[in-house]
Amino acid sequence: MPESVFLSKTGRSYIDVILKDGTYHHFTPRVLDVLLESHRVHKFKRSSGWTTIGIDPVRIKKSGEANHNYTDGHDRRMMTH
Repeated sequence: MPESVFLSKTGRSYIDVILKDGTYHHFTPRVLDVLLESHRVHKFKRSSGWTTIGIDPVRIKKSGEANHNYTDGHDRRMMTH
């Protein structure tokens, strides 16, 4: 079965990844995130081409990280001067 047929049937997208040990793999975005957090990825392929870790900009979402741009802390609206 051709890879494109398999991917369309599973409904998952896979990303080409080269690990630091030089091996080439196809991973789901979730697995890629875990590998990026553990500093095991050398390169991965975006639609625009290959991205090299340490050279190209990469956003890494840490596990348990909230999906907002604010840090935990005091609410300034409640603070009085």
